[in-house]
Amino acid sequence: METTEKERGAALPLWARVVLYTIGFLVATAVFQLIGMLSTGCSLSDMESFDKLSPFQFFVVEIFGLSATLLLTLLFRRYIDRKTFKSLGFSIAGRGKDILAGLAGALLLFGVGTLVLFLMGEIRFTGFQFDAASFFISFGLFVVVAINEETLIRGYILNNLLTRMNRYLALAISASIFGVLHIFNTGMGVLPLVNLVLAGVLLGSAYIFTRNLWFAISLHLFWNFIQGPVLGYSVSGTKTSSLLKMSSLGDTTLTGGKFGFEGSIVCTILMVVAIAGVFVYFERRKKNMEEPLLDEQQPKFADTIGE
Repeated sequence: METTEKERGAALPLWARVVLYTIGFLVATAVFQLIGMLSTGCSLSDMESFDKLSPFQFFVVEIFGLSATLLLTLLFRRYIDRKTFKSLGFSIAGRGKDILAGLAGALLLFGVGTLVLFLMGEIRFTGFQFDAASFFISFGLFVVVAINEETLIRGYILNNLLTRMNRYLALAISASIFGVLHIFNTGMGVLPLVNLVLAGVLLGSAYIFTRNLWFAISLHLFWNFIQGPVLGYSVSGTKTSSLLKMSSLGDTTLTGGKFGFEGSIVCTILMVVAIAGVFVYFERRKKNMEEPLLDEQQPKFADTIGE
């Protein structure tokens, strides 16, 4: 039986919480990132595009953006949802295996996808370079991006949607919001948008069963990091320095073009397979779970794989 908003103690109905939070996120992030850009000495012309920022400046700007998200989420969680911030799924105790599972998932998806494109002659690697400063700044950047976006989409929005609707509808809505938030990225098109929505489904699929964010944060982090700073793809339309120098030789529908691997039909196929695998796995083992459990009662994603 569904629990009403009144019983859950929320100060506002679901639709109002999600809409106000999303608007608040856009406004607060814009203000905080502007402050971050000014703090790094950016000129007004530099503020027209993140492409003009150095890796360090970009990292600082994203830190300010994350600060906005965390502050907004804390305020909404305490005064609007009337729940704890930790209950969004940030409990870290015993979640090391989930983080490793996220890394393994990213390695498998990119390993298979890149091998397929390489064997098809659609991409080739032309060199190797290592800039320690850029490499570690990029890693820090994508840690921040992963925590930021997972707090926003899976942590707050999906968590709230799950209180009032079917888990699969909630997942579809949150994944669609995730895709739309990237709509202005360089190289965006129909296929990249579809893949971002699928990525939102993949990142949220374990969450709807476990109510914990660390698998999604880890998969998101290593998906971006392996894609850009390691292999040399653009990351959702943003080019980064990378260990490997890559050239795209073939059809952009296969390689992803300027948007990166996330704009590739190969990515589409791999994500559909991965999503199906996660759902089949969890549905078989959790089919009798009718009501969401508290985070501390939830199975750890990586541990349940070994059942």
